[in-house]
Amino acid sequence: MTTPTAQAIEAQPLRHWFKGSLADRLLLLLALLAIAASWQWIYAAIGNGPPMVLIYHGDTLLARYPIPEKGKPIHFHAEGELGDSEILIDSNGARFLSSPCNSQYCVSRGQRKEHGDVIACVPNRIMIAIENADDDSALDAIIE
Repeated sequence: MTTPTAQAIEAQPLRHWFKGSLADRLLLLLALLAIAASWQWIYAAIGNGPPMVLIYHGDTLLARYPIPEKGKPIHFHAEGELGDSEILIDSNGARFLSSPCNSQYCVSRGQRKEHGDVIACVPNRIMIAIENADDDSALDAIIE
C-alpha cells in the first residue's frame, strides 16, 4: 500500500475533498449558518446592557455599581482577609488602588471595563467582576 505524495494530493481537485450528495452539502451549509447565527446571538446576549462593577469578598457580594459618567468616580473600601483594599470605579473602569497583599498583582492589573473582565486579590479574597446590568441575560457557565 502506497501513501499519496504531496504532489498527488495537490493535483486532486478540490471537490474530491468534499464528497457527498447535494443533500449532504446543503445540510453542512445549514449547520455552518446555524453555528454562525448562534455565535452572534450569544455575543449579543453577553454584551447586553451597560457594564456593572460587582465587588465580592469570597462568595459574598459587597457592592454593585454601574460604571459612572466622566468626572464622578466612586471609591470603595473592601474589607478582606488581610485588611482593607481600596477600589476605584470611574468612567475608564474599575481597578485596585491599594491592597494589603504582598504581591500587588491586583494593583498592577490596571483598569478593566469590558463584560467578563475580572481582577482578584487572591490573598485578601476580594474580587472585582464586570458583568451585564441585566443578570438574567448573562450567560456564565462557571458561576451559574
